[in-house]
Amino acid sequence: MNEYVLELKNIGKTFANVNVLRDVNMKIRQSEVHALLGENGAGKSTLIKIISGYYQADEGGEIIVNGECVMFKRPKDAMNASIHTIYQELTLCPDMTVAENIVMDKQERYKGIKLHKKEFRKTALEVLQRLGQDDINPESFVKELSIAKQQMVEIAKALSSNAKVILMDEPTSSISENDAVILLDIIKKLKSENITVIYISHRLHEIRQIADRITILRDGNHIQTMSIDDITDQEMINIMVGREHKDIYPQRKVCIGDEILSVQNLSSEGSFKNVSFQVHKGEIFGIGGLVGAQRTEILESLFGMRMITSGKIMLNGKKFEPQCPGNCIQNKIAFITEDRKKNGLVLCLSVIQNMNMVNVKSNTKLGYLNWKKLKEKAIDYKKILNIKLHNINQSAGTLSGGNQQKVVLGKWLDFQPKLILFDEPTRGIDIGAKTEIYSIMNELASKGVAIIMVSSELPELIGISDRIMVMCEGEITGNLNSYEASQEKLMYMASVKNS
Repeated sequence: MNEYVLELKNIGKTFANVNVLRDVNMKIRQSEVHALLGENGAGKSTLIKIISGYYQADEGGEIIVNGECVMFKRPKDAMNASIHTIYQELTLCPDMTVAENIVMDKQERYKGIKLHKKEFRKTALEVLQRLGQDDINPESFVKELSIAKQQMVEIAKALSSNAKVILMDEPTSSISENDAVILLDIIKKLKSENITVIYISHRLHEIRQIADRITILRDGNHIQTMSIDDITDQEMINIMVGREHKDIYPQRKVCIGDEILSVQNLSSEGSFKNVSFQVHKGEIFGIGGLVGAQRTEILESLFGMRMITSGKIMLNGKKFEPQCPGNCIQNKIAFITEDRKKNGLVLCLSVIQNMNMVNVKSNTKLGYLNWKKLKEKAIDYKKILNIKLHNINQSAGTLSGGNQQKVVLGKWLDFQPKLILFDEPTRGIDIGAKTEIYSIMNELASKGVAIIMVSSELPELIGISDRIMVMCEGEITGNLNSYEASQEKLMYMASVKNS
């Protein structure tokens, strides 16, 4: 049997005369977990889409499966070659059952036009039990499941199609730490069953736990492939960014100013209750907790997106009732949401249009847009935020995750907010882009902007925040200054609800 289940030779890809990948060569062994690393924009997702048949490589590139050269013209061709991909945005049909989703791409197994529900259920049960996911009901609708359980259904779908290679793109970016541990155990189980996993993640501690070898891409080039045991985390970071990278969390030298926001016994029925805290000018106030702690819901209530049932908010010393997002924008409050693709950007619109979306009225005269000013502002923020793009007119959906996040920031910074609500500001972006986001946050704080940041990454909370409030099931379980905080303390507070 061939040692390599998958080989890539001289893989390149060009879009609109821009080289996204250049002569990438990789050899993937059978039954290994092979991590694919690199900054946002390094070419990882493009390479995954070529392997999965979504894109075709430029002329001269070759894909070899089990020693035979193949050509994938569509995703179905890759699936027929036992290569399955689980994308960051899951591809399940929410209004269909678990069983129907699992058998969706294999209808040829079932004769006639009649739905074979008993056979569907049997197939689903067998593969779910194989994964140790007996608690997933095959007859449940997918929309009723958590994101973590939906990922298990995606894996079950691949296994039921006899997948030999499974590609996973940022599978833990939207699930809790506990669910991530379960997923990593599943990956180890897949490896023990001679299934190869190609794994993309920015979380180096995950890579360290499951990967046998790593391949690092930078600016579309294959930089290095090696055993995970032959490289340190710091060396991985340095190779990914192309320079020595010492300080992930920039030093803060900020003078905390007057109180800008006071929240007193705030409650939202069915969500959180009796939440109180204060935030000052120039301060970064962190909110920690596990999935279900209702952290995002607090930000939504402050931005007029969620009903407040009791409590009081004081903004700049005056009573404030957030009625709607427009009302909050008028009061110089910005909200960088957790899901930039769904709520932060209009992906089909250009960078110029997205960047000017919040403050467009200031560039309008007699009902007409001043496109010259709009373009100038977009170019200014491109430079200020170091946004990497080919053209200011390109659609926001074509940018890497880190650069999309910067466009979201630019959109809000244009109207000079006094209070910024950040919900998971660095989710799904690479270490280099994270550091840039942290530097931007520090610079904003140095100018007197108050920041409230929700984050699930404990090192981030400790490294960036001045103070941290911890939530559990909608209630405050602790408050700490950053210098006295530790991951252990935060995790304990996030896990134990006050009696």
